Formats: sequence, C-alpha cells, structure tokens
Amino acid sequence: MATDSGESASTEESEKPDGVSLECMNLSVDATLTMEARTKECVSTPASGVTVERKRFFRKSVEIMEDEKDLELTPRNEQEQFILGDQRMIHLSATTLVAEQEARNEQNSKAIMEATKERMKKEIEEEAEMKAVATSPGGRFLKFDIELGRGAFKTVFKGLDTETWVEVAWCELQDRKLTKAEQQRFKEEAEMLKGLQHPNIVRFYDSWESTVKGKKCIVLVTELMTSGTLKTYLKRFKLMKPKVLRSWCRQILKGLHFLHTRTPPIIHRDLKCDNIFITGPTGSVKIGDLGLATLMRTSFAKSVIGTPEFMAPEMYEEHYDESVDVYAFGMCMLEMATSEYPYSECQNAAQIYRKVTSGIKPASFNKVTDPEVKEIIEGCIQQNKSERLSIKDLLNHAFFAEDTGLRVELAEEEEDGLHPSLALRLWVEDPKKLKGKHKDNEAIEFSFNVETDIPEEVACEMVKSGFFHESDSKAVAKSIRDRVTLIKKTREQRQVGNLEERRD
Repeated sequence: MATDSGESASTEESEKPDGVSLECMNLSVDATLTMEARTKECVSTPASGVTVERKRFFRKSVEIMEDEKDLELTPRNEQEQFILGDQRMIHLSATTLVAEQEARNEQNSKAIMEATKERMKKEIEEEAEMKAVATSPGGRFLKFDIELGRGAFKTVFKGLDTETWVEVAWCELQDRKLTKAEQQRFKEEAEMLKGLQHPNIVRFYDSWESTVKGKKCIVLVTELMTSGTLKTYLKRFKLMKPKVLRSWCRQILKGLHFLHTRTPPIIHRDLKCDNIFITGPTGSVKIGDLGLATLMRTSFAKSVIGTPEFMAPEMYEEHYDESVDVYAFGMCMLEMATSEYPYSECQNAAQIYRKVTSGIKPASFNKVTDPEVKEIIEGCIQQNKSERLSIKDLLNHAFFAEDTGLRVELAEEEEDGLHPSLALRLWVEDPKKLKGKHKDNEAIEFSFNVETDIPEEVACEMVKSGFFHESDSKAVAKSIRDRVTLIKKTREQRQVGNLEERRD
C-alpha cells in the first residue's frame, strides 16, 4: 500500500511542471476555458458563494495575478499561450487604451505646435536682424524689403513691431511739401489717431518724416491687414449674401459712430470700399487709411480731396461735417449690393461732379433689388445733408439691428407717403421663433396705421393668433416700432425736401 501510494504521489509530482502547485494548475486550466465554456459552467452551477467567487475572479483575473507577484502562470503549449494572451487582451480596458493614445496624440500635437512657434519666432528674429532695411526713430518698428502694395503716391511694405513681435504695415507717402503749420497740425492729429482703439478701426501706431533714396517722405505705421479689402472681395465673389451685407454694414456704422463721437469728432472724408479691410480669422471688417485721409486733408487744404464717386456735394465747397461719411457709406453699400462702382457710367470726374451736384443718383441705384436696402441707400445719399439719415438713425434701423431672427419691411413701396395705413411684412428668419403656422422663411404680412396702431398691441395680437411665442412679443414689437419710426422720419424728410423745391 505504501508503495502504491508512493508511486501515485510520484506520478502526480511528475505530471506537474516544476515549481507550480496543484492549486495553481487548476487556475491555469480555468484560464484556458473559452468564454462559451465559462458561460455554460456558470449556468450549470447552482447559485452559491463559490459561483460568485468564480465570476468575480474571472472579471478581475488580470488584476489579481498582477497583485500576487509570487504567482506566475506558465502556459504548457503554444495553444494555451495564445488563449492566455487573448484573454489578457480582453481584460485590458479599451477606454484606457484610447485615453493613452489620445494623450500621446495631444503631447505630439503640443510638441509640434511649440516647435512651429519656436521656428517661426526664430525666423522672424533672423529676418529682423538680417533683412530689416529701415527702423523707426525710436527703434520700435522695422521695415522689410517686402512690398505689399503700391498706389498713386504711396507704397506699403511689411514691417514688424519689436515690442510685440507682431507684423505691421509700413506705409511710405510721397512728400507733400507741408508748411511748418501743416506739419504741426498733422503731428497733433496723428497723436490723436494713435489713441484710437476700436474693433472696427484699423490701428494707427506711429508716423514720422523720413528720407528714401534721397527723397523726403512721410511714414505711417498701421495694423497689417492681410485678407484684402471689400473692393477685392467684390471683384472675387461678385454677389454678396444679404446676411453678410447686413453684418459688414453694421460694423462699418459702428466704426463711424466711434469716430464721430470723439472730442472733437473725427471725420474720415475718404471712406470707400478700397479702404475698408477684412480680417481673415474673424471675418469682421475695419475702416482703414485714417492717417492717410488726415494727411491728404492737411496737404490739399486748398483743393478737392477724396474720391469723386464717394464724395458728397458739399465737399466740393469745403463746408461739411460728419454727414459726408454717411453719404460715402451709402455709396459703399450701393457698391456692395450691386458689385458695381458708383457712377461707372461716367467717363471722367467732371461728369461725376455734374451728376452729384445735380442730385442725379448713380445708374447702379436702379439695379438694387431689395427695397429695404434701396431705401437705406437713398436715405444716405440725399443731396441735401439735412435730409440724410444720421449714423444713430442707421444703427437703430431694424435692418442693421443685431440678429434677432425677425425683420420688418414695407410690403409695398409708398407713392406719396401721405396715407396713414402701411402694408408691412414681417420676416421670421429664425425657425425657433415660429409657433407652427408658417413655413421657414415665410413672411407675415399685416397692415399698420401710423396714427392709431401701437406696436406692442399688434405684437400681442400676433401672439394670440398663434404666430409667435409669448416670449418673442417684445422683440416683435421692437422690430415693428423701429421700422415705423424710420418710415415716419423718411416721410418728414421728403416733405421738407418738397417744400424747399417749391420755394426754389
């Protein structure tokens, strides 16, 4: 018996791999079971503490084996090794793998960005040290021999602000032979321009007199605009979407309002699509060439300045105020709406002058298809400056209001402007404001009596009729009120103009 027992024990020991207990062998065998086998085994085994323990072990096997460092499973053959490896991969968290990959990608991206920034900085520094061809009197601004643009009497080069390492525009103007009084006046106004900071105004940094190739010139340093002007945009795309037109015109008006509310007011005097710049990253617009306009006014004090197509009649007589910028804005809006240069039908400046002073509108005015846009342009380019809309009037106009999803316009153009009843059309451009009675982009037409109706009451009626949510009532009322107020003002201006014509 002893011998049999010994042989049995010897046989069992010989079947075990060296250094692995029988208990560990059972664990190893369990680990080689497929998912299907485990599932069947769990189903066939009654619910007990042992079964729960087996399930918990199965789900946490990798963690347990890693914690028990002295437990080391050694697969007996290649098939077992494959199965064990596969099971280990199953237990690895997919979320962890993804997170690790994302972390690596993020680290790589940051490293690339940092390397790119560092390389760009070095390139700028090298360009500044090796290729700068001129510096400002204080040494802050550098000029590179990289021409960005050229005009009749100006050349623009790429420059650099060494305080911020931001590229700037270095503009050289031909010497205008200013007197000492004119030089002093220009310096004073240039100092004032340096302090102007507005999101819709191109920054003016500095100016000074210099000598280039033996000739005197004046240097202006401004913010660098690399995405072109409204003029280049219109040449490229021809048609401008109404939403873009509204947004850009609103920004131009905000810039003009900022200039006109300075003390003393700043008048641009040469506003046109050529000097309204587009910023690439944001798509916003900025009014530029302020320093240039100031210099031109100083150096051409006894002659006509500006661009004839955009000049108000009173500029020829040199008695003007901020309303000349409103006139020019109207011409800019006309060019934006038609992609046609105002008075392009004229052959020379003399023909333009005769039409402007006679109150004859550009031929392109009749090509404006949107009645609301046409009405605004007409309100800006009136021959009599007292009849023109003000910047404040325009900013309060429903057309230029911040996008509320609602817009009110005349459904029918007025013939005489004497009838108290108006035919209005309310456009609902934001579907979220509809209550379900209208399709997207379908207008609501209604009548409004300027003598008896109240915008708030009309808006409430629309809410009760199910056209709008009650929360939109105030916005609807404001849109109606703004439109009616503008119509009343336009009527008054026409009546004043008619009276003056009769007197003449």
